[in-house]
Amino acid sequence: MNNVRQPRPLLAGFSVYKGLGSSMYALFTIRVINRFGDFVQLLLVLILTIRLGLSPKEAGIFVSASIIATMVGQMFIGMAADRWGKKPLLVLCQVMVSLSYLACALSVVLRPTIIPYLILVASPFRGGTAPLTNTLVADFSPQGRLSHSFSLLYLGTNIGVALGPMVASMLFARSLLLLFALSAVLLSLSTLLLLAKVPDKRMQEQQSKDVRKTNVRIPPILWLFFVFGALYTLTYGQNSFTLPLQFNSLYGEVAGASRYATLMMVNAVVVLVCTTLLTAWTHRLGQLVSMALALFLYVTGYLGYAFCSHFSIFLVATCIWTLGEILMATNSNVFLNAYADERIRSQCNAYMHVFSSLGHSISPTLGGLVLLATGYRELWLLASALCFLLGCGYIALNKYLKS
Repeated sequence: MNNVRQPRPLLAGFSVYKGLGSSMYALFTIRVINRFGDFVQLLLVLILTIRLGLSPKEAGIFVSASIIATMVGQMFIGMAADRWGKKPLLVLCQVMVSLSYLACALSVVLRPTIIPYLILVASPFRGGTAPLTNTLVADFSPQGRLSHSFSLLYLGTNIGVALGPMVASMLFARSLLLLFALSAVLLSLSTLLLLAKVPDKRMQEQQSKDVRKTNVRIPPILWLFFVFGALYTLTYGQNSFTLPLQFNSLYGEVAGASRYATLMMVNAVVVLVCTTLLTAWTHRLGQLVSMALALFLYVTGYLGYAFCSHFSIFLVATCIWTLGEILMATNSNVFLNAYADERIRSQCNAYMHVFSSLGHSISPTLGGLVLLATGYRELWLLASALCFLLGCGYIALNKYLKS
């Protein structure tokens, strides 16, 4: 199945999520709990440096190692899930992360020096949860409702992300033991919900000894799609690297940090308010056309960053590219899971996450090199140009698949 066009629903607002089934609602709740309780990853650098006393160099090594371990987990666990089943491995991953964080909580009192290593042990299992969850969403989504299902999952992600930092900051200030312990408890609760409400849906092809997944290969179109995803996150990563530096340059250290925080809050509010509306309004466009539109919204927003210095224009530009973020986050998952063969769907989701993580990890380095050679305006112009080319690439890919 390729770029799927679906009829426009006679629904609006949150009613687009009606009739998705109890398993989908359970996966949504699990995503909210997991992202809300992701205190450790959110504050990882601060935990390593302020609470555990590591130097910036040592903390950087552990963070980099954690990113690499996460990518390795995404890849190998995603590949294993197509053979052994998604739910059992997702349960295993969540249990391992929960046990690691519980061990961290005990180590706060007994032996704090081993906490970074315990976090490192949890990283590949934490990484494996994302592709497994995406594949389960595709498995349990009702026929013709894949875009609504992934929109609901994305909404759950952002509800958790919006609420989590407030609790995390309070726990970090008061008790590192409670921070780890509450993360472990929340993960355990979501695992129990997974066991109780999401059935172990295995395909006949997986259970048959006559079927060999080695005969099923990832098509070249998806490899190109993965590369596009890496290039997209390469530009998206500038929002968390270049933009804070630019605000510091424009408004000073204190005011710049405050205004950047305001900008990210606006980003979160737009995501929460507009996700359901955009899902309904763009339902008929098809995934690749919607992603092309998303990239052109990024072009508009980044051009605003390149040429403006007034904070009000920064706010408008942020609202514009945030609409693109919503379209990319929902439609990319829909296209991938609709186009990928069911027998290697987890593997394809794993590759998408690995390529995206790779682009995001490279983004600060390339951004820093560009800033050394030129300036903020030139960097945003380059980002705009890349987004424009990617948008054209999605349109070309759509025409190719329709021909």
